[in-house]
Amino acid sequence: MSRSIIETRNGHQHGPVTSFINQKNVKQLNPFVLWDHFQTEGLTGTTGFGFHGHSGVATISYPVIGDIVHEDTDGNKGKLEAGGVQLMASGAGVLHKETVYPNRGVTDAFQLWTLLPQDEVEMGPVSYSLAQKEQAPVVTTPVSKTKILVGQHSGVFSPAKHSVDITYLEVEITSNGTWQHAVEKGQTSGFIYVRSGEISLNNSLLKANHLGVLNQSDADLSLTAGDSGAVIMVALGQPLDQPIISSGSSMHSSQERLNSGSHNIQRLTEALYATPSRVI
Repeated sequence: MSRSIIETRNGHQHGPVTSFINQKNVKQLNPFVLWDHFQTEGLTGTTGFGFHGHSGVATISYPVIGDIVHEDTDGNKGKLEAGGVQLMASGAGVLHKETVYPNRGVTDAFQLWTLLPQDEVEMGPVSYSLAQKEQAPVVTTPVSKTKILVGQHSGVFSPAKHSVDITYLEVEITSNGTWQHAVEKGQTSGFIYVRSGEISLNNSLLKANHLGVLNQSDADLSLTAGDSGAVIMVALGQPLDQPIISSGSSMHSSQERLNSGSHNIQRLTEALYATPSRVI
C-alpha cells in the first residue's frame, strides 16, 4: 500500500501554542500523543513553562529559533540551543521546567510526545538526553537536506536514543524537488507537518502550517515540493500495543498506573514547594 494523506489538520491555537493532537484523536497516531508548535514575537524577556509534572510519556523538544533551558526534579539540567533536540522520558513521574530564551524577541519551537512502552519503561526511572545542533547529522542531496533528530535516514543515525521505535526528521526541499525516505518496517504510524511552502504526496496537497496524517502503512515515502520549495517535519513510528489512558499531562496503559503517576507528581510537587530556597 502506497503512502497517502488521509486527514489534514490546521490545529487549535491557545496563546502562543498551536496543538494538532487532542484527547479526542490521541489514539490515532500512536505512539505519538502530542504535537505542539510554540511561536512568539516581540518578547522583551524570557518565556516558557514553570515546574509541571508528567508521567508515562517522553517529551521531545526541538527549538528552531531561541534556546531552551531545562531543569527537572531528577537533577537534570541543560541548555538546548536552537537547532538541537532534547528528549526526556518521564517514567513513573517527574516535574520539569522549561525556560525559553528568545532570539531578538522571537521564539519558534516544536514539542513531540510519545507513549512509553508498558514493559519497564512506562513506570521506570526518568531519562534525559540532548543533542546540540552540531551533533544532529544532516544528509544532503542535490534537492534536499534532511536533519535526523531521532532515528535514521539513508543509513545515517541520530545520536539521540529513544525506547520507542520512531523516526523524526526536519527536511528542506528545493523548488519542485522530490524527497524520498525508506521507512523502517513496523513504523506504520506517522504525520507530515509543513513549516513553509507546500508539498504533494500521492495527489494530496499539504500547505504551510498544516499537519497531514498518513495512512497506516510502512511503505516508503516519496513527496514533491511546490514552486517555492518546502520545509517539513516528518514523524514516523511503530505503534505500541497497549491501552492509552490520559489525564492530559500524563498517559499510561492502565488506570492504576495513571493513579500511581499522579500520586508521584503530587508528592514531587509538595516536596518542591516545601523547599524554601527553591526558585519556582
